[in-house]
Amino acid sequence: MTVGLAVLCGLVALWMRVPAFYPATVDAGRAGAIAATRTDIGIAAVALVVLAGMMIGLAETCRANAHARDADRRTWERELAGQLIERYTRAVDQLGSDTLDVRLGGIYALERIARSSPEDHPTVVEVLSAFVREHAVAARPDAKPAAAGVHAGALGDENGSCGVPTAGGPDTDVQAAITVLGRLPHREGVSRADLVGADLTGAQLGRADLARARLAGTDLSGACLVETNLTRAELIGVNLRGAQLDGAELTGALLDRAVLRGARLVGADLTGAWLDGADLTGARSLTQEQLEAAHGDAATTLPEGLTPPESWPASWPADVAFPL
Repeated sequence: MTVGLAVLCGLVALWMRVPAFYPATVDAGRAGAIAATRTDIGIAAVALVVLAGMMIGLAETCRANAHARDADRRTWERELAGQLIERYTRAVDQLGSDTLDVRLGGIYALERIARSSPEDHPTVVEVLSAFVREHAVAARPDAKPAAAGVHAGALGDENGSCGVPTAGGPDTDVQAAITVLGRLPHREGVSRADLVGADLTGAQLGRADLARARLAGTDLSGACLVETNLTRAELIGVNLRGAQLDGAELTGALLDRAVLRGARLVGADLTGAWLDGADLTGARSLTQEQLEAAHGDAATTLPEGLTPPESWPASWPADVAFPL
């Protein structure tokens, strides 16, 4: 706009100085030449004004369209937020249904919400964690006893893959909820799960991502935890009797006073894991090398043939609260 005004002022000044371009000594055609030149300058000025008007109109149109797009976007965001709230409310209501299929629908609806809405992800984790804690507080009264000498859900092949448990295990909806918690995407500052005190006997959690999850006091006896990510998970006092932990990532995990009697630990990474007071009696495929990478103390019970490393006991890390 400023450039246009400057050009227009220049044309006006040029129009006024046109006679100076034609000296008085020129023949009688001087007047006509001055008139013709001024006409050309006038046409250029008019064209400039018209162009400026078109540009102003175009700018106003673009501004109006931008406002309209912003309004449409805000309307869309409000509608989307309303739809998410409606979907979330319906999903939570489904969790309280007496029908299994309806509860499963609610669990998977919450998974979709957590994936599509980062803002709702923490709430979904809290809701599903609470659902598990509420519905897995004790062994099911109708659970069939496991075969003699075998923990429910602890069966597996020689390659470390967990088979289908022959007995026990969480209810279908509880298993679905913990499966969803173990496969939700990683987001900064969002907890993986809070399943403190839940009874997850025989749970199938192979390859689940439960890094930094709160699992203190959880019963995971006979559970399948093959290649499960439990990095820095809180497993204080957890019951892992007969669990299958082949290839599990337990780096920095807190396993103080955990019970791992008969657990299988083929290739499990125990680097920096805290085993103070843990019971590893009869733990299968545990090696001296794995113990050397972990922390323990005089109260740690080891399988026959293994000895406490010279580095035990180790000092508790200053940035981790000491377990009560």
